[in-house]
Amino acid sequence: MKQITSLNQLLEELPKCEGNDYVQIAKNMDISPEDLSAYAHFSDQTYTRNCIMRTQNFELLLLCWNKGQKTSIHSHDGEECWVYLAEGKLREKRFKESADSIEKIDDTKMSQSRLSYMNDHMGYHSLENIADDKSMSLHLYVSPIDECKVYDEEEKMFKDKNLKYYSYEGKILDN
Repeated sequence: MKQITSLNQLLEELPKCEGNDYVQIAKNMDISPEDLSAYAHFSDQTYTRNCIMRTQNFELLLLCWNKGQKTSIHSHDGEECWVYLAEGKLREKRFKESADSIEKIDDTKMSQSRLSYMNDHMGYHSLENIADDKSMSLHLYVSPIDECKVYDEEEKMFKDKNLKYYSYEGKILDN
């Protein structure tokens, strides 16, 4: 498969994908942060989930992170997820459930153009912007994810969480 160097090219290829095609797409992305600017919406309160495209087979999100923003430890509702770091630096921590707690099993720093893969069979993970400025990451989910399990640090247990978009196809939503 040829290198995917623009968002338009990615949006043309994704609807044609089946099975392992998603792996090849994810491995061949080299998209500039400038090419994502129409979908790059940031918030001072939390990282944002900006939906670029959603079908019954996949969803493509651009997550936008201000310095220090992070996700909770979470699952992916049984779906596969590739994370492509378009700009900045992220720290990915992976966890597994053990007895009455969770245990950290990996801690990786992602730098620009780094690709990560996650599914529920691998455990849980969290992401954090560790750059001195903003970061952006493309998230490709094979089948859209509307809810996931999120670890509640205070209660030391997982809870179901409905997921929301900050923007859809470039337009900020009223949340």
